[in-house]
Amino acid sequence: MKPIKGGVGGYPVMLSFDDGPRPGTTERVLDVLARRGLEPDRPLRAAFFTLARNPRGWWVRRLLFAPYEIWTDKGSLERHPDLARRIVEEGHWLGNHGATHFWPRWPWYRNRRRVVAQLREWERVADAVVPAWRGQAARLARAPYLIRTYAWRAATAETGVADLGGLTTGDANPRADCEDVRRTLLTRLERERRLAEQTGRPVVLIFHDIRELTAECLDRWLDTISAAGYDLTDFDPDRL
Repeated sequence: MKPIKGGVGGYPVMLSFDDGPRPGTTERVLDVLARRGLEPDRPLRAAFFTLARNPRGWWVRRLLFAPYEIWTDKGSLERHPDLARRIVEEGHWLGNHGATHFWPRWPWYRNRRRVVAQLREWERVADAVVPAWRGQAARLARAPYLIRTYAWRAATAETGVADLGGLTTGDANPRADCEDVRRTLLTRLERERRLAEQTGRPVVLIFHDIRELTAECLDRWLDTISAAGYDLTDFDPDRL
């Protein structure tokens, strides 16, 4: 299969963001996308894989998140409905990242029914907060920590959601700075492009809109991607 080309640049790259929405960072990410639209008065469209809620209480979070997880203060549709509505109103995709960003390797989440409950709970909260998400042409999900266990795969099949992965960018590294991520991006993009060209599918990058680093440096990273000859294009699951 011949590689799909984007508009004016080189190989097409789509953007996605995980773990939000969270005030102070998500709106700044949305502002960057609004400035970089492919058409006047329209943002560069991305996919936001969001959480329904972020439970209060450190011990509760420890029973949900991975043992090595350091960011327990994640985003929440329930707490930040205005940001959720802005995501959808501006034409971005709203995706299911689990109700509470559970670690799929915990023994109690190796059960298909519990994972189905996580996906359904996210939909219940999204329906209450921003019902317009149902107007999307596809229902999208991404596994927390990108861990696709048997239970996760079975649950997404049962609930009829499209299970999407992507290429991590390094912005989740707590020791990384803007330049570190820039270098990581270029290295991983080049490697992924070679693989993606065999299938003709765009590369999907994974950032985290709850990260201050991402809100601060995203514009520069997108400049880097474009300058390297990649084509920033609207997120479109039909192309994946």
